[in-house]
Amino acid sequence: MNPDFSASVQSRLADLIAFRHDLHAHPETSFEETRTSSKVLERLRDIPGLDIRDGLAGGTGICATLNAEKSGPCVLLRADMDALPIEELSDLPYKSEHPGKMHACGHDGHTTALLGAAYALSDHADALAGPVKFCFQPAEEQGCGGQRMIDDGILENPHVDAAFALHG
Repeated sequence: MNPDFSASVQSRLADLIAFRHDLHAHPETSFEETRTSSKVLERLRDIPGLDIRDGLAGGTGICATLNAEKSGPCVLLRADMDALPIEELSDLPYKSEHPGKMHACGHDGHTTALLGAAYALSDHADALAGPVKFCFQPAEEQGCGGQRMIDDGILENPHVDAAFALHG
């Protein structure tokens, strides 16, 4: 039997869209992603079966592992959380509330997509062959958040066999 991941996402779609709009309205630049990290962490804590490490990469990075005890191959999924120091000129109802900062690169969408993947995969955790790590990385725009996450051990315990990431 193939799990219906799309049904898992569809059942949460309105909530995920609202989450993304909230992140978009409250952009935080590199290593300042405290609100973003807090919002992600709040959601992750509601997902059963996750082993969560927070406070990574200088404080705002998060890595949550599903099925940590499984011995199959481990896959890491990564999204970036930081915004850019750019003024948003749109008239969107959820436009940036922080002058000089905006999610111009889509990291609000990346973070939300990874959260949606965590929900969907946790709904079908029994069907997965091995662990899945959900890595919410700060400071991608400065180019050093990823290395700090690696330095904090996200590629181990369990060891990551493959990694996939989004970037706009």
